[in-house]
Amino acid sequence: MEARRILIKLGGGLITNKSKLCEVDEKALERCAEVIFQLVNQGFHPVIVHGAGGFGHLVAKKYHLADGENKDIEGQKDAILRIRKDMLQLNRLVCSSLINQGLKVSSHPAHVWASGVGPDFSGTLVASDDLIQITFGDVVDCPTPKKFGILSGDHLMERLSLFEGIELVAFLVSGVDGILAHPPMDNQKQELLKKWDLNMAFEGHHQSAVDVTGGIGLKAACGARIANSGIPVWIINGDKPQRLLELAQTGETIGTQIIAAQSV
Repeated sequence: MEARRILIKLGGGLITNKSKLCEVDEKALERCAEVIFQLVNQGFHPVIVHGAGGFGHLVAKKYHLADGENKDIEGQKDAILRIRKDMLQLNRLVCSSLINQGLKVSSHPAHVWASGVGPDFSGTLVASDDLIQITFGDVVDCPTPKKFGILSGDHLMERLSLFEGIELVAFLVSGVDGILAHPPMDNQKQELLKKWDLNMAFEGHHQSAVDVTGGIGLKAACGARIANSGIPVWIINGDKPQRLLELAQTGETIGTQIIAAQSV
């Protein structure tokens, strides 16, 4: 029987404290792992991409790694090694959270199998029917003159959505129920966009002081391209991961469904 694959992005801001260096949110990670276990028990086969959060963005921002090699910036090579080491540490924690649920996983660091950045990066993974495959946003090699760059987990999501049997794509974010019409503000009612396509505007927001890969806007754009292939795509609140289970079971939940752009 063909695997009923669900492609899941565990956002870096969800599973780590994005504003602090290498601090994992153990409770959030455990909650997500419990729901992934329930998905497996119901016959689904998860494929997981996780973000970097405080394990990658802070150092990458400091050394301008997203821009590629700059000989005027000292310490870039050491920063690359530091981020790759830290990301492997975070990945081990993600893998362990699933192993503790009795699940079998395989880890695929992006810098090992991918090169280049953006949606057209080089490299691919071969789908597995036996193991939960896990990869993550990473510092990868790039052609000269850039030499290196940040391959976003959102672009990895776009590529892995090509796996045969993907029934659902879900981006799990922190602090919001999906795409909001306006950035969240204190004492202001949040207007959730229940459906969104590329023809619709929203006031995106991300932590520019920390984030080096584009925030909610990049998730929306990558999600829209995936939706154009006919796969259901959602952005949901990962602080309430039971919504992922509800979505897999019923096709609906609280969140934003990314839909294919309407023809004009």
